[in-house]
Amino acid sequence: MKIKPNSSNPMQRAGVVFAASVATLLGLPVNAATTSFPQYPLMTGGSTIPPNILLILDDSGSMEGAWMTADKDGTVDKDNLSDNVVDRSYVNNTLYYNPGKTYLPWRTDSTDLNARLTQADFKSVASSTTSPTSSKINLTSGSNESETYFYVPKVANPGTTPSNYDKYRITSSSSSTSYSGGVVQKQTITNILSGKLPGIKDENWSQCYAVPVSGYSQVTISVSGSGRADLYVYSSSTCNSGLYDRDRSGGNPKSLTITPNGGANFVYFDVNADGTISNNTVTYTADGLRWDDTTPAGNTSALQQAELKNFANWYQYHRTRNKMAKAGASEAFGKLGKNYRVGFDTIWNRGGSGANTAGSTPAYPIPFATNGGLFEGTNRTDFYSRLHAAGASSTTPLKGALQRAARYFKNSDDPWKDSNGSLLTCRQNYAILTTDGYWNSDSGYTNVGNSDNVASWRYRDSYSNTLADVAYYYWANDLRTDMTDNVRTSSSDTANWQHMVTFGVSIGLQGTLNPNNPPPSPWSVDPINNSGAERIDDLWHAALNGRGAFVVASDTDRFAQALSDALKAIDGRTASGSNIASSSTKTDTTTLTFVAGFTSSTWLGDLIASPFNAALTGVSTTPLWVLSKTFEPTGVNAAFSGRTVLTSKGGTAKLFTSANFTGDSDFAARTGQSDAVTAAENVDYLRGVQSKELGQTSGTLRKRTHPVGDIVDSSPAYVAGTNTVYIGANDGMLHGIDAANGKVLFSYMPKGLDYTALANLSSTAYDHHYFVDGQLDVGQIDGNGSNFINVLVGALGRGGRGVFALNVTAPGSMGTGDVLWDNTTQDTTTDPNMGYVLGAVRIRKGNGDKTYAFVPNGIDSPNGSATLFVYELATSGAVVSTTRLVADAGTGNGLMSLGMADLNGDGTVDTVYGGDLKGNVWRWDFSGTNVPTAAVKLFQAVDSTGTSQPITGGIGVGRDELSGKVFVGFGTGRFISTSDVPTTLAAGGTQSLYGLVDEAATISGRNDLQARTIPLSGTSPDGRPLRGFEGYSALPGGKKGWYLDFTAPERVISAPTIYGTAMFVASVIPSSGGQGCEAATGSGFLNGINLFTGTSPNSNSGGYFPNSGTVTGGLVGSVGVTGGMPTEVNVTSGLATVGTGAFSSEGGATNTVSEKLGTSVGGQPRRVNWRELVPKQ
Repeated sequence: MKIKPNSSNPMQRAGVVFAASVATLLGLPVNAATTSFPQYPLMTGGSTIPPNILLILDDSGSMEGAWMTADKDGTVDKDNLSDNVVDRSYVNNTLYYNPGKTYLPWRTDSTDLNARLTQADFKSVASSTTSPTSSKINLTSGSNESETYFYVPKVANPGTTPSNYDKYRITSSSSSTSYSGGVVQKQTITNILSGKLPGIKDENWSQCYAVPVSGYSQVTISVSGSGRADLYVYSSSTCNSGLYDRDRSGGNPKSLTITPNGGANFVYFDVNADGTISNNTVTYTADGLRWDDTTPAGNTSALQQAELKNFANWYQYHRTRNKMAKAGASEAFGKLGKNYRVGFDTIWNRGGSGANTAGSTPAYPIPFATNGGLFEGTNRTDFYSRLHAAGASSTTPLKGALQRAARYFKNSDDPWKDSNGSLLTCRQNYAILTTDGYWNSDSGYTNVGNSDNVASWRYRDSYSNTLADVAYYYWANDLRTDMTDNVRTSSSDTANWQHMVTFGVSIGLQGTLNPNNPPPSPWSVDPINNSGAERIDDLWHAALNGRGAFVVASDTDRFAQALSDALKAIDGRTASGSNIASSSTKTDTTTLTFVAGFTSSTWLGDLIASPFNAALTGVSTTPLWVLSKTFEPTGVNAAFSGRTVLTSKGGTAKLFTSANFTGDSDFAARTGQSDAVTAAENVDYLRGVQSKELGQTSGTLRKRTHPVGDIVDSSPAYVAGTNTVYIGANDGMLHGIDAANGKVLFSYMPKGLDYTALANLSSTAYDHHYFVDGQLDVGQIDGNGSNFINVLVGALGRGGRGVFALNVTAPGSMGTGDVLWDNTTQDTTTDPNMGYVLGAVRIRKGNGDKTYAFVPNGIDSPNGSATLFVYELATSGAVVSTTRLVADAGTGNGLMSLGMADLNGDGTVDTVYGGDLKGNVWRWDFSGTNVPTAAVKLFQAVDSTGTSQPITGGIGVGRDELSGKVFVGFGTGRFISTSDVPTTLAAGGTQSLYGLVDEAATISGRNDLQARTIPLSGTSPDGRPLRGFEGYSALPGGKKGWYLDFTAPERVISAPTIYGTAMFVASVIPSSGGQGCEAATGSGFLNGINLFTGTSPNSNSGGYFPNSGTVTGGLVGSVGVTGGMPTEVNVTSGLATVGTGAFSSEGGATNTVSEKLGTSVGGQPRRVNWRELVPKQ
């Protein structure tokens, strides 16, 4: 076994109650349509090697306990609870019944989220501490009535003071409840029906009142002066046993009330100063079962029956630690997809029969032989059968259990096999260790020494053979020295060798350390000489050492959240679909590159601003700022929640504050749940307030390490004049950010969001939803040559239909008047031509002193057309007119991408090009002063079989100086729907690059174009693949352009950049659903090809990429990008840069690839399209 060096510190996630990753069934608004794309980024979908996950359930004897405190673990009767507020209130015993929660039976192996075990019957519930079917009892019988007691707090922070609680009990109609005033003693029974009651003589008087089986009473005694009155309630008819509750006046004027609700005879009497009695009787209908409580609650029969079922479900499925763990695990794994390989073990390695399993193999190892071990079918059924059947007895040998898991991954080939028996060296291995206590046995354990005493490790300690040592040993040591080290890494786990990651879940118990605080560094808690709570700290230490995470889970919900978060972290990855942007076209150390991305395990986003390095060969490894780090207490965004947030929800621009939206039903989405939230609290959460998040005092809402949501497809838009960068995020907002330091100046929430989904951002069950995910553009509108405004037009992308516009001339002082217009919506009836705008929007100056916003209608418009929306803007930014230029009125289409050309160099747009889902290239003539009425079909891209090739990325335009001809360049392909993910490396259809001559007439087909190829290949000095295009040759006479076919599944989904003679464009190769390690992540190429010939450049100076390496027989024209799918090419002088599709908040260099350009590129004058940085002040 070879030892691997320790590397960077893990991402600190310990001590936070985890947010759930489960998908929420979110209601769609009226008129909303089903989309052809999923509500998650495709690059996070199931295209990875299924990881091994081994759940290790604590089956020690203490798991039978019905309490969450360690002081009762030695009790012989594991289900023995005292009748007091310590044991029988959910405040002090989080395992106990909470009437404010809904308890459900355990989830089954079914993928139907509604499939569960049978609802419990109140008259026949399982009293077993582990089984949901054995030892049935009737909770309505007299001997079991004490099982139905529970206390509910009347005040905040009630502690253990009985008077701070109301006491509830369920009884049957066959029992009688008695009341006694005064000292407890045997009395003659007086039935309370109607009529006179005995007089009360003095403060020492007592009388027992029996409520007959057919009646129920509320009894109130009021006293004044110094008199004392006590009211006792008993279950026995002699008033000497079965004390239910009492209330006493303590010598002060007071009204004492005990109410058995749902009864028939309601008797009221009070003690006046003269001792006289008044009596009233009101008749109700009895329902056989009733609630007894200490205050009138007014339960209806229907509510009572629901409460009976809820209590019975809690009793049968959640009452003990063992049952709570099974309930939580069934929830978490029930929502787990099939692309995982799941095994099950208990800390005693017990099989389904309850007997210990011999050897070092888990009780239920990864079932690789059945369907490759995937979590479906019989594999899923077997897992649930073992989970539901797990028992509880004996001590807690955690070290041996964790070591057994690691040895299984180390010594057996089975965890590494695919369905064909091949060993996949990049497969990841995870152990999730759940326990309700500290380890107290070394059964099955072999010493590993003080393995974590490594100088470079921040959590090293000086103690040997701890649980933390076991976790560190099997993370730091290569489990399979016979395998290539190619395991995928992350910022929290940098090991590329075969290893095991450890997650720790403590059921209820917390150690001496507060997991909400940073852990000690180096580790200072001794779990060897201290055998108590210090060993819970050791479980946290083990999770840190094992690069996993740790949580204390005090009830079913939090246990499910803990496991769900562990599963999310296992599946979570950082990625980016966002294009990069730069603050200048120059390549120098003052130019900033902006890169955005997200982390799928938390659905949080980030934006990084980095200069170029001193050598001007790429982006610096030292960012100027990282947005996620600016929210720290001393950061520029420490007061983020106090910034200006605008919205036009409801159609009127206003400030988005809790005061303005307190009663908004869209935000009051959750009541009666553990993460219940009011409208005002939800608005504050969306603004960025984090005080009510999990991990905070009394926090219940979804935890965020910072309040900016994931940034998937929205790309940064930089404005030079105000030094501001804009980005859309899936927290529901567009953010305007000071490019100098990362301070968020303002945010805007468009009106057309899915507010049902938005309200669930604060829910611990939040999964993912798109909100502000589209492209942005900022243009300048001049007023008579002196006044001007900067107008931002943005799309929601996958978050909704349409676009909005803001006046961002003064981003530091935005107000409601700066919301110019908002045409976004979820409604399919507002405009049948408008879809989800995924392509770029553009603001350009037109001829005749006009300014236009150009918007392609996108995918899933109600009528399926390909339409160009043209908004003419006034000098104020308001819409003067809206023109819908329908290029294709057929169905199943959508205009996805645009290209702009200024043919005469006067700064106005003369020609607009559009590409659609059917491969059509459309041309609109804007050289006149009016919007054209029709489009010219320039070309339809189809492959050699006649199958259309979608154009979703963008279009570039350039003029050939040699011929004077205008060329239109683009690539084909799509990556929008789940069907766009290739199932094999050879799937996905043939896609192509094109260069077309625009002669204002339709090109009939491929026969009019020259076919080009990629005949050359090589390898760069750093191991990346290189390719070379054909050697330079001019287009043959009569050809109207060229095409070049890729090998499937390579495709183009971003816009090309025209620079000199070159068309720079990124091509991507999405991960396939294949089983090989080479398919674990997407990849692609940075391509540079002569726009006018489809070949390498006509140059002897090394081509477009002279420093990238060599290919035999020609020039390098295509440089491989590994680790992710590259984004749109950004060209600054002498340098081409792409985002890698991977993402890390640690620095820009890890997120980008840059290639030095050769002199054969030429200069910019040949480009006739442009980007604007809006330089004016």
